[in-house]
Amino acid sequence: MAKKFFIKTYGCQMNVHDSEYMAALLKGMGYIPTTSKEEADIILLNTCTVRKKPEQKAYSFLGRLKYQKRHRPLIIGVGGCLAQQQGELLLKRMPHIDFVFGTHQIYRLPEIISKLNKKGKVCETNFSYQLEPPKGVIPTFNKFRAYITIMQGCNNFCTYCIVPYVRGREVSRRSESILEEAKRLLDMGVKEIILLGQNVNSYGKDRREEISFAELIRRVGNLPKLRRLRFLTSHPKDLTLDLIKTFKEVGTLCEQIHLPVQCGSNRILKKMNRRYSREDYLKKIEMLRKVCPEIAITTDIIVGFPGETEKDFKQTISLLQEVSFDDIFAFKYSDRPPAKAVGFKEKIGEEIKAERLAAVHEVQAPITKAKNREKVGQRLEVLLDDYSKRGEMGLSGRTRCNRVVNVRAEASLLGHLVEVEIDEALSHSLRGRIIKVLD
Repeated sequence: MAKKFFIKTYGCQMNVHDSEYMAALLKGMGYIPTTSKEEADIILLNTCTVRKKPEQKAYSFLGRLKYQKRHRPLIIGVGGCLAQQQGELLLKRMPHIDFVFGTHQIYRLPEIISKLNKKGKVCETNFSYQLEPPKGVIPTFNKFRAYITIMQGCNNFCTYCIVPYVRGREVSRRSESILEEAKRLLDMGVKEIILLGQNVNSYGKDRREEISFAELIRRVGNLPKLRRLRFLTSHPKDLTLDLIKTFKEVGTLCEQIHLPVQCGSNRILKKMNRRYSREDYLKKIEMLRKVCPEIAITTDIIVGFPGETEKDFKQTISLLQEVSFDDIFAFKYSDRPPAKAVGFKEKIGEEIKAERLAAVHEVQAPITKAKNREKVGQRLEVLLDDYSKRGEMGLSGRTRCNRVVNVRAEASLLGHLVEVEIDEALSHSLRGRIIKVLD
């Protein structure tokens, strides 16, 4: 009987894509996936430490596995940013864990597992900067929408951020390899590709012979069979006019960008080491909307950064009102050792941070709802790539501007691009009815 594996993932799309690779590698070893950790012979936890909450969730999940380990044979492995940061300390803190592997060791997963019987517990957390995936390994949880990692790491060292310490410095993949991977995915029936990196805008800067990110967008975007292209995540300081122009030039590039601003106060932006001003950011928003008037713009907000005064916070609120983002992801600041801000004084109390977070959501919620209501009555292109999480609906997908749409539809339409007339706008999704199939 084949052995089974279960993977739990915390964090962003980068982690989701890393988990896709883990799953593909385990399948190559003869394991089969299960949705029940109680049935699994091997459990992998892919962790995140960008914020405190996912780290706490990871420790809680690992703690619950201790009981299972006592009562049946079970291999437990921990990967991702927490594994990279803690290494051997994680094995000492939780002795029921069998192995720990860092952010650069994912492709060595089969080799690491094979070491367990010979060496007992294993910890592999070296930075290898090996970005090229093993040949023949195709990572995708979704048959119609796929991620491609184009670079690893970050050079920015924002004072609140742990990413450069757990993902390393920026290293770009060869564009030829990226294009080859994209072609393979398209031949498999994938219709939408998302290019991933901690800072995709700086792609190629570490390789003199490489093309720019804007040129990579053009080359991937013009591949036959591709219907949609997206990218994550952008740093505002590296968003060039050439890249902005691709939203007009490349027909497959979706009208959507995630552009984290973090704060509306120039004083706090400087303390964060973001290397742009509020005015710089607003100019880039203006350019984006001039080139692509229908573009949907989302952002990240951090409240309660050390030293953030009420005046600083009100500037964040005014920025939300001025830009009118389609949606935001807002978080309370938390210390992330060894990031520089850990040593900053004037820490903000949890009660004030909670109040400010609530205020941010209170301002943004009606803006997002209004943006969604604007879509009612419109006919939008939707890629149906999943089953609806709303029981009464059949399938779900996303518009080109990345809004979730639920429709009543048979499973036979899964993977198709359809035209949907929007009937209802909810807080974070839309509902509609299919008018026609587009492919």
